[in-house]
Amino acid sequence: MAVLIDLTDVSVVDNHCHALEADQVADVPRWRQLFTESPDPSMRAHDVAETAFYRRLIRAMGMHFGVAGGEASVLEARAALTTEELVSSMFRDAAIGAVVIDTGYPAPDKAMSAAQFRSLSRAQYAALLRLEVIFQQLIAEHTTYDDLLGAAREQLAGARRAGFVGFKSVVAYRTGLSIERWSVDEARTSFARAREEVERSGAVRLGYKPLLDTLLHLAFEIAAADGLPVQFHVGYGDPDADLRTASPLELRNVLEERAYRSMPVVLLHGCWPYVREGAYLAAVYANAYLDVSYAIPFLSRGEMLAMTRAALAAAPFTKLMYSSDGARVPELHWLGAHDGRRALSAALGELVADGDLDVDEARGAGERILQGNALRLYGFGDESPS
Repeated sequence: MAVLIDLTDVSVVDNHCHALEADQVADVPRWRQLFTESPDPSMRAHDVAETAFYRRLIRAMGMHFGVAGGEASVLEARAALTTEELVSSMFRDAAIGAVVIDTGYPAPDKAMSAAQFRSLSRAQYAALLRLEVIFQQLIAEHTTYDDLLGAAREQLAGARRAGFVGFKSVVAYRTGLSIERWSVDEARTSFARAREEVERSGAVRLGYKPLLDTLLHLAFEIAAADGLPVQFHVGYGDPDADLRTASPLELRNVLEERAYRSMPVVLLHGCWPYVREGAYLAAVYANAYLDVSYAIPFLSRGEMLAMTRAALAAAPFTKLMYSSDGARVPELHWLGAHDGRRALSAALGELVADGDLDVDEARGAGERILQGNALRLYGFGDESPS
């Protein structure tokens, strides 16, 4: 018999999300491309509107804005709101109490400022430093390998003083999650190749594996010393990430490194489609945490429930955290919070019906996943967000 674990009163901590864009104007073509990872123009213009996620989003927005009809009516109602009205109403409706923001995306010239985000969302705010963005900037600024290492060490060691609560890596989009050790000569040669790209184009996209891996190990040493969490993009993303090398199991070298055991490793996106692998890692490594994301990947409710079941089936409830991965528009943060509570309520209710948990235990697990674990990990404090 189905059991309802009511979590609608629990304010969420969005453990992984991004800034909103300052310009919230969105015509149909611009709007649709926000809800697919495909770079293909026909996919972005047409096929995205025929997904379960997109249809659910438009219907939910229509209910929120109080309008009947389809996409055109919903976007017209959205356009009638100011940015202030849109963001404030959605964050309030979704009861988003705190956010952990990856500052690497969207670009600073498009992103809403942290001060405005705080003001409109009324959410507690914490920021993550995206490692590859910093590394690329430093490579462009320094002409010698030794100067690069010194500058990287100085900047990363000052991250907590600068207000960051952790690091974020998108190495899965660059060279894959198997992060290795390289000799100094190999790293120097890799740096020289990166500098050649800087000289040609004025910037670098850090796909030089010996150099990137070496810089990441430097970041991990600092994170371990400071107890800073490091988030990793895992699994689902655009085709720039090779899904074959984006499995969380590829992080074994990092997780096995004893010197890094004081560095919390947060596996993002539920590792979808590798959710069981991520749950396994959270179950066997004390410093591994599994983030279960409910806006991106763009999934049906049924698949969200399956992902939640798999996470709850193996991982300790103390090692799971809610997120939306919302970016650019508030609808993703908003829908993720509602869908996340719904999926958790259903999956926890099944555990009660199966005799795995009682109602109080299930409620406690839901509270930890939605807010408590992230509050503790990122240092918000022990008090629940308002």
